[in-house]
Amino acid sequence: MGIDMSGNRATVLAGIPSQNSALYHRVRFGTGDPAAWICIHNSEGDHTEFLVRDIEVQRAQQSVGVNRISSPGDHQPSGGLSGDRTTATAQALAECLRKHSVTCAVADRTLPYVYAWHIQKAGIAIEYDADLGVTDRRRKDAQEIEWLAAAQAITEQAVLMACQTIYSARAASDGSLLHDGQPLTSQRLQFMIAQFLLERNYHCHHGLIVASHPYSADCHHRGQGVLQTGQAVIIDVFPQSATTQYHGDCTRTVVHGDAHDRLRDMHAAVLAAKRAAIGLAVAGASADRVHQAAKSEIVRNGFRFARGQIADDPVMPHGTGHGIGLEVHEPILLDDNGGTLMAGEVLTVEPGLYSRHYGGVRVEDMIVIAEAGPAQNLNRLPEGLQWP
Repeated sequence: MGIDMSGNRATVLAGIPSQNSALYHRVRFGTGDPAAWICIHNSEGDHTEFLVRDIEVQRAQQSVGVNRISSPGDHQPSGGLSGDRTTATAQALAECLRKHSVTCAVADRTLPYVYAWHIQKAGIAIEYDADLGVTDRRRKDAQEIEWLAAAQAITEQAVLMACQTIYSARAASDGSLLHDGQPLTSQRLQFMIAQFLLERNYHCHHGLIVASHPYSADCHHRGQGVLQTGQAVIIDVFPQSATTQYHGDCTRTVVHGDAHDRLRDMHAAVLAAKRAAIGLAVAGASADRVHQAAKSEIVRNGFRFARGQIADDPVMPHGTGHGIGLEVHEPILLDDNGGTLMAGEVLTVEPGLYSRHYGGVRVEDMIVIAEAGPAQNLNRLPEGLQWP
């Protein structure tokens, strides 16, 4: 059945802003209750409306830039509203669209089915826009870049604390590390990092990584057990600001004592791959080319790329990086078929090598793609294995 083009069209984002980053990015209003942003397109111009719980209306009026703030009670359908808050919001959204003679609603990838069901029940078609809530979030504005830079600065402080804690630990006779006279485990250091961040109003919703051999052969293992002298420890911290909601993401690798020659070779290859990738990360470049530059340096240094593998010999099993913002992993990916880089994008660059025999090495920076010229690196931390 074709779409009725005789009526108005609307663009819709809906869900819970504290959980739906596309909706939050559009309204910059935090709430744990269901809400919807609506833009009605008609011959007289666009009309925007933010539909939110009644007790949030006054607060929303102070900050959300729309033509009207309303609550579900302002859009009661003939059969009344459900007692379930999410259902009532979906019913009110559908009724609002109906009252504005909307025949087609354009939605993004995040629209919950309950909203889609009620919109369609009202006889309104839904059209999917793959770029809605994605393209506008990829290109960060000056305020977002400032927030990301602030988040990365705090993240670097946490990584520095963790690396120096490992480097300054005392090695027992069996090689295990002690901090303040007690065993220094991955879990203990994870707690120390999380506490450090919490005191600065950052939280680790997705956890964090303090991983050493043998667990670091798996690039995303969180780590466990007592840390050992001479072993590489991957410190990967990716917290979210409780104030701005934007993330930091930084990885460094630290070795207590002397590093094995093979670890040093792995580390040198990872740094070369990171430099090569950042050097090609400019507006208009393809993500494939940036990723290929990192892979080529890995191979040139005597290692190999093996997607998804956990191997005895050191391999790079993953892409080179990803977008970051309200979510720690956002489009685009610095990987095969990743797309074209846009000015204003903020990306991580994080090549790594991992081995069952030697453990893992990863180094990660955050960069901003410039309008012209080289990317801006938001990191200031050293990159070495030793952290005096």
